[in-house]
Amino acid sequence: MIHSSKIAEIVNFVTKHPQSTAGRRICREILGEAVERFNEEFAMDLEAGLRQNDETKINAYYSLVR
Repeated sequence: MIHSSKIAEIVNFVTKHPQSTAGRRICREILGEAVERFNEEFAMDLEAGLRQNDETKINAYYSLVR
């Protein structure tokens, strides 16, 4: 799967399930905090943060949400 597609799926999962264990972990590691309510601003910040990571880290996050 393409790197950008994985990032989109990760952001989509976290947007729908911000309080899940995987969602909270990803937010903490990328944004520095787990969020109570996920909004468009956090989604853009999460996507930008994910794009700064290498393929190995993206694959690890992707495996958490799949």
